[in-house]
Amino acid sequence: MVVALPGGLVVCKVPTTPADQSEGFEAGVREALERAGAPSVSTIAHGTTVATNAVLERAGAPTALVATEGFADVLQIGRQNRPSLYDLWADRPLPLVPRHRSAGVRERTGASGEVAVPLDEEQARSALEALLDTGTESLAVCLLFSFANPAHEARIGELARALRPTVRVSLSSEVSPEFREYERASTVALDAYVGPVVERYLDRIAKRTASLGAGIVVMRSGGATMTVDEAARVPVHTLLSGPAAGVRGAALAAGAAGYGDLVTFDMGGTSTDVCLVEGGEPALASDASIGGLPFRTPALAVHTVGAGGGSLLWIDAAGALRAGPTSAGAVPGPACYGRGGTEPTVTDAHAVLGDLAPDRPLAGRLALDVAAARRALEPLGAALGHTVDEVAAAGLAAVRAQMAKAIRVVSVERGRDPRALALVGFGGAGPMHATALASSLEIGTVLIPPSAGALSALGLLAAPPAADASRTRILRDPDPADVAALLDELASQAASSLQRQGTDVEQCIRWVDCRYLGQAHELSVVAGDGVPDLDALAASFARAHRERFGWDDAGEPVELVTFRVRATGRRPRLSLPEAPPGGRARPRVVGGTAAYLREELGRGDRLTGPCRIWADDATVVVDEGWDGVVDRTGTLVLTQGGQR
Repeated sequence: MVVALPGGLVVCKVPTTPADQSEGFEAGVREALERAGAPSVSTIAHGTTVATNAVLERAGAPTALVATEGFADVLQIGRQNRPSLYDLWADRPLPLVPRHRSAGVRERTGASGEVAVPLDEEQARSALEALLDTGTESLAVCLLFSFANPAHEARIGELARALRPTVRVSLSSEVSPEFREYERASTVALDAYVGPVVERYLDRIAKRTASLGAGIVVMRSGGATMTVDEAARVPVHTLLSGPAAGVRGAALAAGAAGYGDLVTFDMGGTSTDVCLVEGGEPALASDASIGGLPFRTPALAVHTVGAGGGSLLWIDAAGALRAGPTSAGAVPGPACYGRGGTEPTVTDAHAVLGDLAPDRPLAGRLALDVAAARRALEPLGAALGHTVDEVAAAGLAAVRAQMAKAIRVVSVERGRDPRALALVGFGGAGPMHATALASSLEIGTVLIPPSAGALSALGLLAAPPAADASRTRILRDPDPADVAALLDELASQAASSLQRQGTDVEQCIRWVDCRYLGQAHELSVVAGDGVPDLDALAASFARAHRERFGWDDAGEPVELVTFRVRATGRRPRLSLPEAPPGGRARPRVVGGTAAYLREELGRGDRLTGPCRIWADDATVVVDEGWDGVVDRTGTLVLTQGGQR
């Protein structure tokens, strides 16, 4: 939790409450306000993992799918591409909607929006009754070409609500009005599946904080905020809420330190999230996935791997030491937390190697139990024929290999040289791995912001409100006036959504997804305002194609496929406070390595690795060969060989 005051920021961190996350939310808000000495607050910005956890833990609402007759198997069939080409044991994720809760209705809309077969309302009503009788709490509707004509979907929604007023209905024409049937069906199924869970959670946090009189805004996957009402209406937008907030916080801290091109590296307890930021703006994607399930809503281009501080260390069938994706979770957590955990984790490896302060409570609350960490690692050592310390070091190497691969996905695989970027390490565990990762990728600069363990909360305060609108309409050699009219319509739709949130539009960005004739995938190109110059648009697409894939086909016909608009409100005026002057830090030597307290470091302080920096929210490990200086805002700027 971060509280922004006129004189600076107040940061606090409280334990997660998995049984009811709203309890932890309320506890964090009230403790932060108490520390800040503020009796009330005007706005609470919230990044939530409720929707994420509901999907990953398969704890969403009983959901049914209504599709066009003959297409009720769309979620089961999916795509023919294999998620792991050479893995003979790879399994596809099970659909959120089982086949017995999927039904087809007699209707057909053509690709241009013409009605080929009228909706058979009697048959549709009968199908809906059968689905509702299976215990369905939430209904997803995805009909063929409904993005071109949503009338049949809207009518099915009306029929369902007439049969059962309490059923929640998600329409693909409202959630994701874009082509590609499977991805659209998966998106609306996700929205329906998490909808009741998210609605109940948002209702609980609103009630818990009602006495504060504060408005609540929620971070959306695309790195902007929306109202609670909007989040409850289209909850699929919250699937990457937490990671998006972290990226925003990292971009803010890096910008204050003078860096605009970077990779954000957010390592928490169960996963690691990485994202490319260029020119201070995070990369956006029109589609993403969670738990192997695709969804097509605007999202920051975050890549996630199941590697975190709580990831379990284990030996695979080939006798190799592995890390994750299974995690010890918040409860009981790593063995060194002293909460009853007995299985070895990445955090236990850090405790064994002396990275964590032996006499400082973790997060100000948990006493470190190094003996328990050693006991947890001993069976691995016995099986591998190595000492506990050697197993601990190997475990860290294993988890870092996964994280380095993730960073290559968002940089090298997108045509970006990681050596030209800074690495921003944050999250509860990120700063412990940042310099080692940077060395392996030949990245020369690492930034560790102040309050790195709570940087996502800072990102929430820096995120502007926004609304998105999109529509698929495949055009070849179109009239520029038609393109402008379509983009204007989407811009008006996004602006209206933003104004319903009580905010005026400060910026409106328009994109067109383009492809060469015959291609199956597109790239987004900024279209600009007014009537677009289609030749310039094609040239921009060619440059983007060359950057991404190494070639272009100038002169070949270009199709305009999907049109997108984002309307953004006023960005919060948040500036990081100046750090106190340095000169107070007094290192102590623990296990032959210098250790500093983060709260004693001030601007201008310098240090040389190897060393450790301890704080309540995160520990920083500075490896040999790295030098650091604390900048004006308290960010630790680490460079190899002192070269900045």
